[in-house]
Amino acid sequence: MKKHTHSASPASCPTDPLKGRDAPVNSVPHAIAIETMETALAAARIAVFELDLVADTSNVSATWRDLMDVDLSDGVDFQTEWRKRIHPDDEVLIERALADYVNGQAPRVAVEYRLRSRDGLDWLWMRTDAEATEWDVQGNALNLVGTQRDITDRKRAEIALQDSEEQFRSLMNNAPIGTALVSLEGQWLATNAAMTAFLGYSEEELRSTDFQSITHEDDLENCLLKVQKILSGEIDAFELDKRYVRPDGEIVWGHLCVVLVRSDDGQPLHYITQVLDITENRKLDFLRNEFMSIIAHELRTPVTAVVGALDMLDVVCPNGPIEKVQQLVKIAKRGGDRLRTALEDLLDFEQVSGGALSLNLTETNIIEILGEALLKSQPVMDQHKSSARMILQESEISWKCDPVLLDKALRHLLSNAAKFSPEDTEVRVIIARDTSQLSIRVKDSGPGIPDNLQEKVFQPFWQQDTSDTREQQGIGLGLTISRQAIRRMGGELSIEACGGPGAEFLITLPPHAPRNELASGVHAQVTRARPSP
Repeated sequence: MKKHTHSASPASCPTDPLKGRDAPVNSVPHAIAIETMETALAAARIAVFELDLVADTSNVSATWRDLMDVDLSDGVDFQTEWRKRIHPDDEVLIERALADYVNGQAPRVAVEYRLRSRDGLDWLWMRTDAEATEWDVQGNALNLVGTQRDITDRKRAEIALQDSEEQFRSLMNNAPIGTALVSLEGQWLATNAAMTAFLGYSEEELRSTDFQSITHEDDLENCLLKVQKILSGEIDAFELDKRYVRPDGEIVWGHLCVVLVRSDDGQPLHYITQVLDITENRKLDFLRNEFMSIIAHELRTPVTAVVGALDMLDVVCPNGPIEKVQQLVKIAKRGGDRLRTALEDLLDFEQVSGGALSLNLTETNIIEILGEALLKSQPVMDQHKSSARMILQESEISWKCDPVLLDKALRHLLSNAAKFSPEDTEVRVIIARDTSQLSIRVKDSGPGIPDNLQEKVFQPFWQQDTSDTREQQGIGLGLTISRQAIRRMGGELSIEACGGPGAEFLITLPPHAPRNELASGVHAQVTRARPSP
């Protein structure tokens, strides 16, 4: 072996750490240092060796025997034993490492390879680092001094990690849902075929941009707010529907799911995102909303005109020129009112369940909203000769909610209670709050709801098949609308007490903002006058 430069002929270096080479007997401290070094090397499972390239002999430290599981006292030659155990596929790696060192392409011999265990049942991973320390005047290497380390545990961990990464990549690439790795700054790190097909960009194009650039401007603020919450640890993951803008300007809808990946010490690394294409669903929702809008206009207007005309006829001819005409007017008016109510229920159901109404949480005067709901349900109260009474914890109650949704929920609950209450009875509304929730109870004096039907009453279009129920009319959407409206605000609507007499519906709304300390107040009572029979 010839050194790649001939600038100097280094002096021989001491080889005292090598087991089997005679160490100079100069001092006791030197011997202690040698012993300490060998102990440290053994603890680290590092063997030291020297190859005499001229005499073709070798010396190794005691640790080598442990690594190779051999006994050198049996006359085992280091080089012979080492070479016969090298994995056939790794022999070329070792030869290349030697050639790179001799040719000056590497500062030392450094190579990782496999050695067969002594029993032949397993492969051990080793790393060898070596350099020549003695050269002749022509620059030929006279020896190689180096270390051999057992790196089996590390290599197996690396291989396991690589296998895991490959499995993840395979799973990601073959997933039917758009999947991507996104940096903390929003850069696309890796995307699968489903994601590129959905967004209309190649993977290379996405790598050069970020999700902010292709998010619809109207959806960006909400998305960034969610990202900030997940970074701060307020939430672990989030989902939302958002729009993306393709290169050609086309807008597509996706249901986005985002999870933040953190390191072992809790530091954020990157996001794993999945996007489900819901563009067609959104188009259908739009068409449905358009259809309901047309229905509302085309049916509500003539129904209102018919009912209004009948009202005027009833006023102009209170006794009627003919008793039969008067009777027919009342029948027509009752039918018109019923049709109008059904239309209003259908529209409310579509708005609440179809997402036509966006959630708008604002600080709201609950008493005022309840008063408006009472006014809107008054015709039903009058028809069934019932009244409503509010029992309040405070004269003014403010809570963060959506006033439109709460109005719809209360209006349908009050109308439902009035329909099933006997004549000359009252519907009670009890409102209270504390630091944990706002509660609104609506109690009627009707027959109650059997335990086995308490969840069914919230199903769309469901009606208990009894003569009493059919007599109350309606299409079975009121309670469905009420529950869905409350749940849109993060609350719940449940049946609190049944089995009768009477049924009690309980609305609970969580606090969406810090509440002030509640004042101990006087219970206020507001009573709506019972209509004249």
